[in-house]
Amino acid sequence: MSAQNQIGASPSFAALDLAGQKIDTTEFRGKVIVLNLWFISCPNCVEEVKILNALVDQYKDNKNVVFLGVAASRKPDLEKFLVKNPFKYRVIPNGSMIIISKFGDPGKNGELSVPFPMHYVLDRDGKIVAKAQGIKGIEAVKAELATQFVKSGGTD
Repeated sequence: MSAQNQIGASPSFAALDLAGQKIDTTEFRGKVIVLNLWFISCPNCVEEVKILNALVDQYKDNKNVVFLGVAASRKPDLEKFLVKNPFKYRVIPNGSMIIISKFGDPGKNGELSVPFPMHYVLDRDGKIVAKAQGIKGIEAVKAELATQFVKSGGTD
């Protein structure tokens, strides 16, 4: 496991979302961040979009949670995909370098890799408090969000 990928580490990064707006995770301190690492050719990634959209809807009135999708896919491909498959996360295209450098685990040969889809929850201090893979991992995300907002006295 890379040092940046362990529970408790803080993998900050900056990038542009699909709309060209800058996203800097350090600017979200004080908010809970839910990250989804994905790409459009991943069947499980595509399958879970509707479930993740429902999670965004559940927290739509909560100003203290941010949903970010870092996609390994290229911007033009994402734009076409999202026309038919709307995703309510703020999507960062061309995110391969962020995914590998910030979330990659070294394999036996030392090369970094990331299983997809992967979910992270960062607390209000930017620390990873939950990491889970796949559609089943969404339950861990839901549980951690509930924990984060119980700590703060509700959904803000």
